[in-house]
Amino acid sequence: MKPTRSLLLAASAALVLFLVGGGLAVKVGAADNTYRRVVLFSEILGLIMDNYVDPVDAERLLRGAYEGMLGGLDPNSAYLSAEEVASWKAGGDANLVGPGVSILKSRRTLQIVAVKANSPAEEAGVAAGDHLRLIDGEPLGDLSLRQARRLLLGKPGTTVTLGILRPRDGFTRKEFRLGRAARRDDPYTLDVRRGVALLTVADPGRVDVDALSEELHEVRSRGIERLLLDLRNVSDGDPRQIAAIAGLFASGKLLRLRNRAGDVLESLTGPPGEPTWSGPVDVLVNYATAGGAEALATVVKRSREATVYGETTFGLGSEPKLVEFENGAGVLVSHAIWETDGGETWNEHGVEPDRKVEGEGDDFAAIQADQLHRVLDLISGEVSDDTEAEEEAA
Repeated sequence: MKPTRSLLLAASAALVLFLVGGGLAVKVGAADNTYRRVVLFSEILGLIMDNYVDPVDAERLLRGAYEGMLGGLDPNSAYLSAEEVASWKAGGDANLVGPGVSILKSRRTLQIVAVKANSPAEEAGVAAGDHLRLIDGEPLGDLSLRQARRLLLGKPGTTVTLGILRPRDGFTRKEFRLGRAARRDDPYTLDVRRGVALLTVADPGRVDVDALSEELHEVRSRGIERLLLDLRNVSDGDPRQIAAIAGLFASGKLLRLRNRAGDVLESLTGPPGEPTWSGPVDVLVNYATAGGAEALATVVKRSREATVYGETTFGLGSEPKLVEFENGAGVLVSHAIWETDGGETWNEHGVEPDRKVEGEGDDFAAIQADQLHRVLDLISGEVSDDTEAEEEAA
């Protein structure tokens, strides 16, 4: 039997109270007009159900309202049906792998911001800048970023079908059936360019920090004093994954997770003693730097007075939690934000570069290469100036 109109309105009102009242009934009152908003919401639903020209599927209408409210908050928030709640709770298998794409969500659009080297996605021709519309035929507009990321994952050897829009080709539609495979690209590379150590991080979760520490010591032993940390297109990790990497450049209290009441829910601390790299550090970021990579950039900037080059980052610093309802449905809602021990956060506004540097080129790879070239021009010029000043002083 379908729920009655009154029951549907009551259920919708309960969810609205949770969302606009901060999840606590005691916050609802005339002072902040929350109660009036809930009444208005219910009245609008009633008017639609009584007056719309065609019969209205009330459950579908309400779901659209819930998705609209939560989708307008941030990329991590979403309404989940009972089936989606069960799927969410069953997720998190560390052995699951994807097709080799990184995605971010902005204004309800899921965009592929990076394609991993040597991945099925790269081999098939998927490109950064493509808009992701469908995963295995399912529309994605109302899913949270984390839900969409989970849909990409599966057991190695399985396939996933992506439906995309390609803006640079007049928003043509394309479909790719891709295999899922463990990542084959290097989690990081470290080399020296024009007297500057260049550390490019691709996958923070796979970085062997001890091995990287030894490589950094070896580079310093060759007389290299300055390092550029390239965090462009790193969007998949969270702050917990980068804590060990941050410890190579900073010590003491690094990051904390704080809720709206100001309570610290979790803290991340670097190793005791001096950091591995004691020389000057610069950071390179872009619009696809998100989450844990933004945390790393912020920690290095704050603790080492690093100069940040590039473009404003994405601004993903919230932590979602699942709240379930009696009918099995639920909501994912951001309940806390990550920040440094000094209170700096990148959530929503991103990390602003100290020196804005953009690249030019005919395609994504050329633009990326040109941007790096321009930043190295700036940094290596400063290195040369410092060397000349030392020689003159001597």
